[in-house]
Amino acid sequence: MRVWTANLDAKKTRAMGRKIPKRFAVPNVRFQELIQACKELGLDFSAEDKKYPRCWWEEGGMVVIRSNNKKLMIDIARKITEIRERKKKK
Repeated sequence: MRVWTANLDAKKTRAMGRKIPKRFAVPNVRFQELIQACKELGLDFSAEDKKYPRCWWEEGGMVVIRSNNKKLMIDIARKITEIRERKKKK
C-alpha cells in the first residue's frame, strides 16, 4: 500500500488526493511526520521522497507499507496528531 502525505492532509479534497475522512485527516502533513508515525507504529515500510502527481509543485513524499489494511491510514493520521501534541508539550 502506498501512503502519500496528500492522502492524510485535511486541507486537500478527495479530488486532490485525500483518502481518509476529513475528521481523521491532519492539516499540512510533512514527510518526516509520516515517516516517524510509521516507525512508531512498528510498520514494515520504505520511504520515497517523491512528489504527489496531482500536486507536483508541493513538497511531500510517500511510504510503501507491506500491508493492505485500509484502516492503517487513519491510524497513521492519529499517530501524527499524537506526535504533534507531544511536541507542543515540550
